[in-house]
Amino acid sequence: MSTGNLLEQHTDTDALQFLEDDAIVGLEKEPVWRLLIVDDEPDVHRATTFALAGVQILGRNLEFLHAYSATEAATLLGTEAEVAIVLLDVVMEREDAGLALVRTIRQELKLTDLRIILRTGQPGYAPEIETIHDFDINDYKTKSELTRTKLYATVTAALRAYEQIRKLDEMAFYDRLSCLPNRNKFIDLSDERLSNASLQDDMMAILDIDDFSEINDALGHQQGDRLLQSVADRLKLELGPDAVLARIGSDTFGLMGPAHVVDPLRVLALFRTPFVVQDDAMVVTATMGLTSLFPGGSSGRDALKDANIALKRAKKSRRGSFVMFSVEMGSDIRERVRLLQSLRSAVESERLFIVYQPQIELVSGSVVGMEALIRWRNEDGTFVPPDRFIPLAEASGMIVAIGDWVLRMACHELVRLQSMGLSNLRMSVNVSQIQFRHPEFLEKLNAALIDTRISPSCLELEITESVAMEDAEFMLETLHGVRQLGISIAIDDFGTGYSSLSQLRQLPIDRLKIDRAFVSELSSDVLGGHIASMVIELGRNLQLKVIAEGIETADQAERLKMLGCHEGQGYLYAKPMTPPALKDWLQNRGCFGIP
Repeated sequence: MSTGNLLEQHTDTDALQFLEDDAIVGLEKEPVWRLLIVDDEPDVHRATTFALAGVQILGRNLEFLHAYSATEAATLLGTEAEVAIVLLDVVMEREDAGLALVRTIRQELKLTDLRIILRTGQPGYAPEIETIHDFDINDYKTKSELTRTKLYATVTAALRAYEQIRKLDEMAFYDRLSCLPNRNKFIDLSDERLSNASLQDDMMAILDIDDFSEINDALGHQQGDRLLQSVADRLKLELGPDAVLARIGSDTFGLMGPAHVVDPLRVLALFRTPFVVQDDAMVVTATMGLTSLFPGGSSGRDALKDANIALKRAKKSRRGSFVMFSVEMGSDIRERVRLLQSLRSAVESERLFIVYQPQIELVSGSVVGMEALIRWRNEDGTFVPPDRFIPLAEASGMIVAIGDWVLRMACHELVRLQSMGLSNLRMSVNVSQIQFRHPEFLEKLNAALIDTRISPSCLELEITESVAMEDAEFMLETLHGVRQLGISIAIDDFGTGYSSLSQLRQLPIDRLKIDRAFVSELSSDVLGGHIASMVIELGRNLQLKVIAEGIETADQAERLKMLGCHEGQGYLYAKPMTPPALKDWLQNRGCFGIP
């Protein structure tokens, strides 16, 4: 092809001149900028290298690579690393060879950092504005324009852009603390691995450092950062180049490689030796979740999701060990997601409703209270058990709005029952941990009292024993706030947790509720209800009322009464009922004031 004015002799001292091949002296020094010249005219290669010979740009010398066709350039770029600039002829073996190579560079080779300077000896062939708009290139010049000074300026601008892009990529795809790839880069690398047809027994794993937040709290974030660096260094050293290692979270690392390299037993064994962090020998453990990688299988993001599912399972049941992902785990998660979506729909379509179970004074047999319980009925009439949807509501945060609605509905029902003559009736409402810890909990509670106009002394909140024992200072402050509103407090499922007696004595509570599991033991010849007896005795010593749930037989009720239990509820008396059924039940018992 014609090289236009580039080959003409110029009197201008700044014009490009040719030098014989053996006269071109390349000064190579590390680090260097690597430039690829792609042109089918050897004279253009010689002229370009001569013009930039001995030049240092942005503190580095230049190293030149040469290709004489677009096909040769594509092959070279597929094998050579760290090429910063391509000086590319537009017209070579074909009229569109240069532009086609740009597509190959960007779309097939995925070289997004590399800068491209188009050069042409046929100025009218590819319109400059349209080409720059349509292609990711740095510049487009005619060869006659590129005097030595202008070539230097163009290359310098492209190298500066390349350096800035690399720095941005480093910030976007690498963790600054550990110098490892971050989550985004790890996903990209896993996608590349999954596209490899030779992939056989590779594994992906997520490694989580156990109790890392406690280390930060106790020793400070700087020491925690040093520990992370030490863990990263050991993993890189011991697992070697066959493993892809990344920091994908604050205290989690992603690992990927052959199964014998990413072997959980091998990896976790690396934590048996203490980590030396500023003269401190720190002993930490780790938990892993793993999944297998198959060529042409799921995406890197999906594989990471599967490994995370396995990690969560391991953190719950095999802390300090590992769990392999299985199809069943994925099915469980999909079922939870489906159920959560259905729960949102149930809230919007008002398929959640409240039932009430009477609470009976064991000695007199009189009705002293009601417990409000939430239920979910599907469109087909089937029910979703509370132990399935309440944890989902808590995990999603929906429990706050649902709990506020239950509280208000229960208060309105209490007002209705009291208007019928049951003025001393008590209404018990369960409060979840998420709801109880909400910063506006006390405000919402007070607003419900004001809006429904019930007497606070007739409302009781039930919290589980595990919630009551957490964060003593916070619990005391919040429970005292509840008591200041005039509301009583009961500890639900008592005996199933690990209560501290000294802490229990400090809590402003009114009632202990014996879990149904201990009530059922009253009929056992082996256990004989020893725990129920101890709870009743504890309540007596702390001057607290005791109520038992799950009473199903007259023998259980009689035994509880003999032990000194004050109140009870269960199928012996009534199942949870809707408001109309509750009214009928109260009428049939002859409760005073029910019309």
